[in-house]
Amino acid sequence: MEFMSRLTQQWQRWWRCWGRSLLVMLLTSGILWCGSMATATAATVEEGKTLFEQSCASCHSIDGSGASYGPDLKTVTQRRDRNWLVNWIAAPEKAIESGDAIAQELVEQYNGVPMPNMGLQPNQVESIVVYLENAAGNAIATSPEIEAPATAPSIAGDANIGQKLFAGTIGFQNGGPACMSCHTVNPVGALKGGTLGPNLTHVIDRYTEVGLQGVLPTLPFPTMQSIYQNSQLTEAEQAHLLAFFKAANQSETPNTSSTEVASFHLSSTWKFILLGVGGFLLLALLSQITWRDRLTGVRQRLVEGNKS
Repeated sequence: MEFMSRLTQQWQRWWRCWGRSLLVMLLTSGILWCGSMATATAATVEEGKTLFEQSCASCHSIDGSGASYGPDLKTVTQRRDRNWLVNWIAAPEKAIESGDAIAQELVEQYNGVPMPNMGLQPNQVESIVVYLENAAGNAIATSPEIEAPATAPSIAGDANIGQKLFAGTIGFQNGGPACMSCHTVNPVGALKGGTLGPNLTHVIDRYTEVGLQGVLPTLPFPTMQSIYQNSQLTEAEQAHLLAFFKAANQSETPNTSSTEVASFHLSSTWKFILLGVGGFLLLALLSQITWRDRLTGVRQRLVEGNKS
C-alpha cells in the first residue's frame, strides 16, 4: 500500500509538471495536422478544378445536364472504380488497347472518337479525381460548378470566312497558325492542307455540333494547347469555323477510311514532289536563259585569246 501511495504521488507530481504541457502539445499538433490536411485537400481540389477547366470542361459537363459532347461527370466517382478512373484519365489509349469493356463501350457510344491523352502528370490526375469527388456539393467544394457550354453560338458564322480562316487567307486575330498547317478539309487547297492532324471534313459527324462548340474555345488537345495557349480563337472566329465545318460536312465525300487516308497522304506527297521538281527545272531554265550570253562571251574570249 505504501508503494502504491508513493507511485501515485510521483505520478501526480509528474502530471503537474509535464503531463498537462504534453497534453496541450499533442492537442495543438493534432489541430495543426488536421488544418494542414484540410488546406492541402482544398488546394488539391482547387488545382483539380483549374485542370478540369483547361483540359476536360470542353467535352464534359459536371452539373448533371449532359450538355457537352462527352459524358457528364457529376457522379462518375460513384459509377467508376477509383483506380480505373485514374488510369483512364492518365492514359485512355492504353485502356482502349487493352480491350477494357468500359473503354470500348465509351468509344462506341461517342461515334468512335476516343478520349485523347491530355499528357497529365500523375499528381495532376490525382487532383482532377479529388476535384470530381468533391465537386458535386460536398463539404470542401471551394467554387461554383462549371457552367455547361451554350447550345448555340451567339454570333452567326459565315462559312466563306471560315474557309479563309482555315486556309490562312485571313489570319487569326490573336496570331494563331492556320488550321491548314496541320489539318485538311477536302474542298480546301491544291495540296489539301496538312497531314499532321486528322482530316476535319466530317469533324461534325465525329464530335457533333455541340461538342465542337465546346472544343473550339480552348482547343484542349495536348499538341494544340501549347500552340494556341496565348492565341485563342475569338468568338467570331469560332462561329465562322463552325459554319465552315458544317458546310464541309454536307459534301458527298464519305467519312474517310484508313485506306482513303493513306491514298490521300500519298497523293499529296506526289503533288508536292512534282511541284518541287517542276519548280527546280523552271529555275534551271530561267538561269540558262538569263546568263547564256555571259557564259558564251567568257568562253569566246578565252578561245580567241589562245588563238592569238
